[in-house]
Amino acid sequence: MSLSVWCYLLGLIGLFAGLSAAAAPASLSRTLKALPRSPAAGYALSTVAWIWAGYALWNMNLDFMMPYQKLIPIAVLVCIPLTWFWLDNLLPCRAIGGLLTLFPYELLHVARVHASPGRLVVVLFAYLCIVAGMVLLLYPWKLRQMIAWLTARVARVRWAGVAVAFAGAAFIALGATVLR
Repeated sequence: MSLSVWCYLLGLIGLFAGLSAAAAPASLSRTLKALPRSPAAGYALSTVAWIWAGYALWNMNLDFMMPYQKLIPIAVLVCIPLTWFWLDNLLPCRAIGGLLTLFPYELLHVARVHASPGRLVVVLFAYLCIVAGMVLLLYPWKLRQMIAWLTARVARVRWAGVAVAFAGAAFIALGATVLR
């Protein structure tokens, strides 16, 4: 996938999420407040994170992992239910942290070969996602605290939605112009 397509994808996600938050802040507040303790969200997100981590580890072709590469799918299948059992407290927050650390892998591979200096905006975003993901993996209650602060007032949710929609539009514009 090219860097402009990545920008379109990130921009559309941001635009959709931001506009939905700005349009229906009360509904989004209820959903966000329920997210950190939701077992179904935790199971789904952690399963996706483990499968993605196994896929990434499989494709990295690390020399020291080559003798064990055939065991990676088995390890992933074992880790999924163990995570559900041992890390059930705030599991969606941890899984979101895992996904935030995983998704920039391919994005950074594409960004490093692009010639435009505008790619540094995408690189900065990718590293911010990685750092946020590591924080959520280590301190999952931080997401719950952030959600509590954000949803304390409807105006905060609405303004955050406007900011995210603006960032999404900026990513789309960046992909359509500078990173084409």
